[in-house]
Amino acid sequence: MYISKEKFISEFKPDMTPAAKVAVPATVTFQTQDCFSGHYTKETDILEKLDYTSINPSTGPVYFEGAMPGDVLEIHIDKIECAKSGCTMCIPTEGLLGHLVEKSITKIYDLSEGKVKISDGVELPMEPMIGVIGVAPKSGEFKTILPGDHGGNMDTTLIREGSTLFLPVGAEGGLLAMGDLHAAMGDGESFYTGLEVAGEVTVTVNVRKDLKMDIPFVLCEDKFASIATDSTVDGALEKAMEKLVYFISDHSKLDFYESGFMCGLYANLEISQVVDPVKTARMSIKTKYLKECGIEI
Repeated sequence: MYISKEKFISEFKPDMTPAAKVAVPATVTFQTQDCFSGHYTKETDILEKLDYTSINPSTGPVYFEGAMPGDVLEIHIDKIECAKSGCTMCIPTEGLLGHLVEKSITKIYDLSEGKVKISDGVELPMEPMIGVIGVAPKSGEFKTILPGDHGGNMDTTLIREGSTLFLPVGAEGGLLAMGDLHAAMGDGESFYTGLEVAGEVTVTVNVRKDLKMDIPFVLCEDKFASIATDSTVDGALEKAMEKLVYFISDHSKLDFYESGFMCGLYANLEISQVVDPVKTARMSIKTKYLKECGIEI
């Protein structure tokens, strides 16, 4: 199944019209626009003021047969292919260092050789990841610029090729959409943007009815993490910890206190992004420790 970038949403809501309906397990390729809909292709294309209404077009949504509220979509990220060029920019007042940015600058990167040329003599590898990936929420409407319990603009570097993302189903069919790819992005996205690119993402999706999750979780190589959103960084960190502790106690013989001690000793709090109107954090633990208490994801 191939979903063209012409089929996109600008907000996640329960009553979205599906771009396609598929049976699970399903392999779907999403063609995505960059977060600026391709408007910035030259370094003379300067963004002086952010227009939140036109950011992060997200391809989809796709309805998965059998997915019901209370279930979990298991989304394995098979492949991320980035376009041959992308942009990044700094904007006065935006990002953690926005107060130090005196002028808007757009930088275009040639990615045709799979490298990111920071400056003469400094070339770094591409590290593709998905900025926006989410499902319909149980209620309400969320612009694709926003993260939340439904997923959305989580800007989490662990959501990359080879990882498996788990999203709680809020509406029948799940209604999965994604976009805002980055050829590279550091945790925090602290200078305001990642390396914004168009591209294609191929995922394999299944429905899990054996997992208790009400926020996103991600399995990446040898670690498993909760992904939490709140109006403040402190709130997001607290929520990420709470949800991981409860996940362990809900899926093992450990009680709340034993799970809390385990996370206090072996889990790590991490930042995903701090530049959106609400913030995203995560708490990760090595999967080998989960297996010790009987949890196989």
